[in-house]
Amino acid sequence: MILLVEDEPRSRYAFGKILRANGHEVMEAADGQEALKLLEQHNFDLVITDLVMPRLNGFLLAAQIRSTRPHMPVLLISGCFSEDAGRIISSGSAEFMHKPIDPADLIAAVQRLLH
Repeated sequence: MILLVEDEPRSRYAFGKILRANGHEVMEAADGQEALKLLEQHNFDLVITDLVMPRLNGFLLAAQIRSTRPHMPVLLISGCFSEDAGRIISSGSAEFMHKPIDPADLIAAVQRLLH
């Protein structure tokens, strides 16, 4: 199961639709705090998270995931690439995709991370 964390409703809907159309079970969260609650209640195989979100951003969410589930794959998505994103990616803690995201590229990344 995939946890999709995106604060922008249209993007969350679009990404969820793409993932579900390709046979993935998806749960959605609107921010990092909501995602942490879902992570406590469910077992996920992958987390896809936006970086820039209210309350708890994707950087902090990825760090918390790493501290409790070091082997869970995390895919960071964002329209902006920052030094923080570079550090997280170069450390091997997560992968990154730049928005706008091509649906085929998203599915390819998900398949690679799940297998």
